[in-house]
Order: sequence, then C-alpha cells, then structure tokens
Amino acid sequence: MKVTLIGLPQAGQQQLFCLLTGISLDNVLQKPTEPHLGICEVKDPRITRLQTMYHPQKTTYAKIEFLLLPDLNFQSQQKDLLINQLKNADEICLVVKQQDAVAEIQNFISELIIFDLMLIEKRLQTIEKEKFKKADPQKEKDLLEKCKNALDQEKLLSALPFDNEQKKALRAYQFFTLKPMAIVINVPEDKINDQSQSSQIKAKYNLPAIQVSAELEEEISRLEESEKTEFMRELGIEEPAIHKMTRVVFEGLGLISFFTVGEDEVRAWPIPKGSLAPEAGSTIHTDIAKGFIRAEMMKYTDLIEAGAENKLKETGRFYLKGKDYVVEDGDILSFRFNV
Repeated sequence: MKVTLIGLPQAGQQQLFCLLTGISLDNVLQKPTEPHLGICEVKDPRITRLQTMYHPQKTTYAKIEFLLLPDLNFQSQQKDLLINQLKNADEICLVVKQQDAVAEIQNFISELIIFDLMLIEKRLQTIEKEKFKKADPQKEKDLLEKCKNALDQEKLLSALPFDNEQKKALRAYQFFTLKPMAIVINVPEDKINDQSQSSQIKAKYNLPAIQVSAELEEEISRLEESEKTEFMRELGIEEPAIHKMTRVVFEGLGLISFFTVGEDEVRAWPIPKGSLAPEAGSTIHTDIAKGFIRAEMMKYTDLIEAGAENKLKETGRFYLKGKDYVVEDGDILSFRFNV
C-alpha cells in the first residue's frame, strides 16, 4: 500500500518524508523534481508493550510505503507526473503550513474536484454517443450523475454512501476525491500541544488531520534514546507526533494489525479491515490459509490486564476461532494448520 506525500514549497513534506523513512534530506534535495520512495514503520505503542513482556530476539512493526512527490503545482511542467502519481496512490497525504492550512487544503481539494468533474463530463458524453451500443447505460449514467451532483457541491466522493456494486464500478475511474486522504499540519514547536486547528479541519472536511512540528521531530530524532523521554516530558508530550502520523495514515489505508508474540519475535501484521482468520494467516504463509484448522486468539487488552499469558489462560479469556472469524485490530493470533 502506497501513501503519496505532497505539499506546496516549504510546507515541510521533504523533511517529514526523511524522518519517516530514514532517507537523507540531502539525497532528496539533489533531485527535487523527481519522486522519492521510502519504507516507513508504523510505530504502534502496543508492540513496545508486548516487547517488554516477551523480551523477543526480534521486533517487527507493520510497514507502509511513502512516495514523496515534487512540490505541488498543477500549473507546472510536472503536472502530468503529479496527476499520474496521485491517480495511482492508495492514499493521499497532504502537508500544509499552519498559517495557510485552510487555504492550501481548499485549493488542493478544489483541483481534485475539477479533475474528477472533467472525467465525469467526458464519460457522460461518451455514454450519450454510445447509448444504443450498450445494454444498460442508464445505471452507469445515474451513478456518474450522483457523483457529479456531489462534486458540484464541493463534496468529496469518499464521503458518499455507495453499495458494493457501485464501489466496484467506480474503481475503474480512479477518481481523486474517492481516495482516502489525510491532512498533516506542520506547526511551530510552541503550538504542538494546541490541537484546535486539527479539530477544526476534521470537522470542516471530515478528514483525519494531525498536527506535527517537523522542526521539533527532527530535534527529537537527533537525541539519544535515553534523552528522548525526558525531553518530551518537559514539552508535555508522550511520544513523537510523527509516530501518531504513521498510525493515522495506516488506518486511512483501511488496514488493521494483528500480532504474533513469542521469545523469538513480536510482530505486527497489517491486513485489510474485515479480513477472515484464514486470510490473516495467509499474510504469514499461504499454507496457513490452505490448511487452516483454527486460530488461537487473545485480545491485547486482556493480555495487558492479566499481565502474563499463563494468567490470562487461567481467566478463560483464551479463545479458539474458526474460518468465519473476522479478525479485529489488536488480536494476538497463533494459527493451527495442516497441508
């Protein structure tokens, strides 16, 4: 799953991309007009807690891809590149400056709406020309008219209710405003604990929004691990905001995590929300899905409350789940299978 990171010049997207992926800022700045791809760990505090409980030899977080695009400018020679990359994105992450946040968000959304409207108008014209060649053109026309009416009112298509058949039909168009979108507001260090602006943007656009100070995050990243906790405590923050950002983006992709635990490894496995137990097992190995027998399951919250796995089993909160079980975020699973 690929998250496209984009913003206007000086919004801070390059700095955040480098903090997320560990790629050098110098490398990015040497090729500012080219896309850059990097891998990011989803910093889940539940993994850290499980790590202290099991003391594993290895700890593995869920990972997602970030694609950094050149500075946002739909009027530049890079227009086609931007459009194509956004069209192929699984999620769009827009970075905006605090002082211009609302204007930058509105302008970006307006551009996406225009692109979608142009596509709809073109398709409606084609349907009209070919209506005698197609068995049932009215169904597609009605769906596109529904989308057009919403876009004319400056509504995102992602906010509209569609049934499964309509969702499948709409995937062919790759509408920009149908894609998940997250807003990152790059704020000064002294505004990091003031969440009023992100709350307003969430309410106005019905989009996930998080405030991050790129300068502060870079300062934190340079500290030794022993110094970070005290430094953040002095600032009144529990964890780097960039960690929260990874979780917001991860959730926007429609993903959840289940965990496997043990002395060898504690690991988060990303799966689409709504996955059945055999589908979840297939992310570990395809043989698990083929020969699935059952899944042994603990709830993360139950395990933390009990304090240890053996104590949890004594309380009866250790479950056996079959093929029809829908895996929930935070489930701790062990699979039994036979191939």
